Amino acid sequence: MPELLVTAVALGVAGIDPAGLLLALGALAAGGRERTVLIFTAIVVAGTALLGTALSLTLGQRLQDFDWASALPPDWLGATIEALLAVALLGWAALRIRRPEVRPPRPAKKGRTGTALLGGGVLFALSAPLDPTFVGLVVIAGRGEPVPAVVAAHATWIVVSQLPLVALAVAITLRRHDRAVTWLRDLMPRARPFLAHLGTAALAVAGAVMALDAAWWIVTGSFLLPDPT
Repeated sequence: MPELLVTAVALGVAGIDPAGLLLALGALAAGGRERTVLIFTAIVVAGTALLGTALSLTLGQRLQDFDWASALPPDWLGATIEALLAVALLGWAALRIRRPEVRPPRPAKKGRTGTALLGGGVLFALSAPLDPTFVGLVVIAGRGEPVPAVVAAHATWIVVSQLPLVALAVAITLRRHDRAVTWLRDLMPRARPFLAHLGTAALAVAGAVMALDAAWWIVTGSFLLPDPT
């Protein structure tokens, strides 16, 4: 069990993600209640730990032995999907470029902010399998480990990987979070135009790369981007 917990800590450090913290701070800056953020944190931590435990106990070793190459689409289908995604991304970027200057949104009502945040907590927990470090722990913890060890490992992983969010929850409990919320509330009106331009540029770059990759396959029969297999 100690070895599994050490592994969970190492994978958690490798998978540290500030997204949960940013969601929580954004909700507080928009007028959300502190209690809602605490519930959001509990959903993220408990939900992810339960999901990881269930996957480790039911799938576990099967994920390691699964032939991922067999699940990949044929090259022609992959190129077609990539081309369609490229068109969608480039079209979205073009619409964002033509859109009038970004204006600050109206303040959200506390009730709506809270509902959205709690729903986001559920989705956040369910999205854990998209994190390679989470999948790695699912496989390692599924190698015949006792149930308490599996639960402890996944609880450790989510607490470490979401340490910024957990720290905010602790700060809220201790009533020490006001400064961070005030800083974010003051920063967002200035940062929003830059973030909008950055998002547009990211869409354009991603679309261009995918379009080039699909075109390269049409011309040469191979992809420019690395083959995941």
